[in-house]
Amino acid sequence: MHFLWNIFFVFLLIQILGFLIWWRRIGKRTRLRLLLISLFLAGNLPWPFLFITFSRQDPPSSWFVSLVFRFFVTWQAGIILWLLLAGIISIAVLIFLRLPSLVARRLRSKPIQDKPADLDRRSFMVRAARGTVWGAVLGGGAWGFARSEATPKVIRHNISPAGLPQTLDGLTIAHLSDLHIGIWTSPHVVPFVMSLTRDLKPDLVVITGDIIEHRPYFSKVLVQHLHLLNKVPLGIYATIGNHDIYTGADQVSKALESGGITMLRNRNHSFNHEGLPLALVGVDDPGHNFLGKGGDINLGRAMHGIRPDQFSILFTHRPTGFEPARKRNISLTLCGHTHGGQIGVPGLLNLADLAYDYTHGLYEKMGDFLHVTAGIGTVGLPIRVGVPSEVALLRLSAPSGKKK
Repeated sequence: MHFLWNIFFVFLLIQILGFLIWWRRIGKRTRLRLLLISLFLAGNLPWPFLFITFSRQDPPSSWFVSLVFRFFVTWQAGIILWLLLAGIISIAVLIFLRLPSLVARRLRSKPIQDKPADLDRRSFMVRAARGTVWGAVLGGGAWGFARSEATPKVIRHNISPAGLPQTLDGLTIAHLSDLHIGIWTSPHVVPFVMSLTRDLKPDLVVITGDIIEHRPYFSKVLVQHLHLLNKVPLGIYATIGNHDIYTGADQVSKALESGGITMLRNRNHSFNHEGLPLALVGVDDPGHNFLGKGGDINLGRAMHGIRPDQFSILFTHRPTGFEPARKRNISLTLCGHTHGGQIGVPGLLNLADLAYDYTHGLYEKMGDFLHVTAGIGTVGLPIRVGVPSEVALLRLSAPSGKKK
């Protein structure tokens, strides 16, 4: 429960600060003060229900996560963002409007009063600018909140990695990541994702980390829908992400393995016995430094026993595993973690660009490929703007020089 306690105290202190600021600004206007008190109480009323719900041993219902928790967290975080944005706008107005005007008046030899028309025009521009900013923020937030639970988009890629044997030509992989099943991804989203993945008819399914969020009991939500993927020929494989570590990596792994998922935790799975020169390599996320590399992955241990004639595919959580994989002649790496930035301008930039070189989509270096999926869930805020959730289907083909 330490997670909710920390969030509770941070949010409450910021709201109390904001409450006191507005209480002073409102003055003795009784109706506005009553409205302010009502908003403060209503905005914090769900906290006791959250503590009770997340103290139980079973996952909360879908309607609670969707209609209560996600909306409540968005409201709470929105207050903080509102205060931050108000501060930024106030600083911008001070720097670009107030200070230049003050300096100009100081430098004048004779005081000259501005014309009323100029004051009216400036006042109008300030109000218009504020209205535009607030409108864009509120509109974008509402749109992102709605889109965060929309049906994932199907992304298809044809990949010709170096060294792919002819026997693996046409192999299809459904790539999922960052489900964040729990407090960020509503339970009812899971069967939609599983059904969508099944309808793609992949040869194998891989989930590259951040599967379960906050409490291990949310593993039950995924396990009870894994039967939808029981006809995947080569099975379902998964790796551990940083949020799985925060949740309890061993507990999450045990629960998912009970449902039929093969957990690749610093080890590999060979298909030689099935006549395929294929090895799937999975590594645990280091679990540190959300915005950076987080530490070195244990690639040497994970590749132990792989034969030279096997084609290896690396499943890791962060895109920083791409370069270590290339050094070990792994020409295909699959990962997630970035959420595609979660907020961005399609084809131009996203928030993850601030922390990583590879943030979303397919990358290629001298025949080596990296696929970074935007994933399914969200983190921080249940909002996606310009970066929809996705299920990726990758079709492998042998390079033309290798085909016979």
